[in-house]
Amino acid sequence: MSSSRLVEQELNMLRRGPRPLPVFVNMAGLLARSESEQRAMIHGLKLYQAHPFRRREPERLILWQSGEATLRHIPAQGRRHLLLVPSMINRSAILDLLPQRSFARWLAAQGIDVYILDWGEPVRDPGQQSLDDVLQQKLLPTLLYLKEKCGSFDALGYCMGGTLLAGAVQLKPPGLSKVVYLASPWDFHAGNRQLQQQVMMGTASALQMTESGRALPSHWVQSVFAAVNAERNIHKFADFASLDQGSEQARLFVALEDWLNDGVDLPAALARTCVVEWYGQNQPARGGWQVAGQTVDPATTQNPVLVATSVTDRLVPEESSHALARLIPGARLLQSECGHIGMMSSRRALQEVWQPLYDWIVA
Repeated sequence: MSSSRLVEQELNMLRRGPRPLPVFVNMAGLLARSESEQRAMIHGLKLYQAHPFRRREPERLILWQSGEATLRHIPAQGRRHLLLVPSMINRSAILDLLPQRSFARWLAAQGIDVYILDWGEPVRDPGQQSLDDVLQQKLLPTLLYLKEKCGSFDALGYCMGGTLLAGAVQLKPPGLSKVVYLASPWDFHAGNRQLQQQVMMGTASALQMTESGRALPSHWVQSVFAAVNAERNIHKFADFASLDQGSEQARLFVALEDWLNDGVDLPAALARTCVVEWYGQNQPARGGWQVAGQTVDPATTQNPVLVATSVTDRLVPEESSHALARLIPGARLLQSECGHIGMMSSRRALQEVWQPLYDWIVA
């Protein structure tokens, strides 16, 4: 084999992230406290890009499919059935990341029958072009399927998935029992507004990108998130460089970074709703969000509800989720210090989030 072919193969093995890479490199130059720290960051980046670990997609039975959306099953012998609804801006893998760090499989090990709704590639699905499409053609049919299969079931929405779930709850789906909103935004102008401000700064470019029905590329969303956690996003690579690269901790870091960098393009109409109507106009908190002609009003919720937040969450400030909890009669509030992604992946998540959630669901 020629040397050029070998080089090409080696380059193809390298990761392209973190994304957008030019933004990261620029931040590394601006935020490094010293030249040695900058070198450590770049070294960590190169180690990540060349790391041999690749997460394997776990085998899960697909029970139901509609377009790109699929319902995947992790069976257990318990009497409770739980639907997990992920965000749409990142893939559902965060819910079942690694065998030793999987929220879904931990729940199943406790006896809860787990179902994961996976959105697939929304831009390729005519039934996911708008927020109303997603709710009426994907999420609600999923809930109806579970009613037919399980009779009674619970549902948990993570991040944007929780906000979507609140829209579905408004339509009183049959069979739905307990509801968990985990790190789910409601008042987009509450608390630390750093993310909201970054979204507003990028709104003009987002609208330009989505003209004529074009999708909002994932790199736009990733740029916004990178700016919110800029210093942490830089320094974590320096920390990664100091790890034993064969350790479980290093593999977890790589799996999380791969998930973060594997963003999803959003259909134009759906993206404009999130950017303009949610982050810009704050329609959910102001009572202006409608689904199937109904105003989404959490005060009418009849289900038992748990709202889980983190005091260190910089993407969904706890005040944003607290606004949802205040509206729902009898809602219970669970607070942690795990951070937004840490509620799914950190060592302390089991004690601070997973176990209390399980205890509440089965009580």
